[in-house]
Amino acid sequence: MKASALFLLVLVAFSLGLSHRSVCVGWSDEASSAIEEAENVLRQAFEAVLEAERAGANISSLMTTLNEAGRLLAEAEIAYGIGNSGEAVSEADQCYVLVNGVIGEALSLKSSVLADAQRISMQTLTLSLMGSVAFLIVLFFAWGLFKRVYAKRLLKMKPEVACDVEA
Repeated sequence: MKASALFLLVLVAFSLGLSHRSVCVGWSDEASSAIEEAENVLRQAFEAVLEAERAGANISSLMTTLNEAGRLLAEAEIAYGIGNSGEAVSEADQCYVLVNGVIGEALSLKSSVLADAQRISMQTLTLSLMGSVAFLIVLFFAWGLFKRVYAKRLLKMKPEVACDVEA
């Protein structure tokens, strides 16, 4: 009986050790995938912020947030490296949430800047056309005034007859 009880105890202890390892492997896989997902989203956020900057948006607040997200991702990788999978998942999830807000804000800033640029170009075009029309109207009236004044001057002129001209 003692041998079978000892065997049963060793079997239970060994199975608990295996189940603990599978839990650790599960945590490890979850941490790895969470970190990988956070890295992908962070890369997409950097691209979105770069596009917003190219459009002319002020991205200083977004860069501050991206730096914070990068710090969280680095902490998640460090925690994963030392075997603290729970903390790694938590840090990666925080990074993911923070970066999703950045992507949305970058897209919003980009569309806002592009809309402003389009509005300004339409205003410039409208004002240019209005200025051109106003210039042509003023030019037309100035030409009419000049023509009347010139005609009056021409009509007031008296031809001089030359007498005593020796030929």
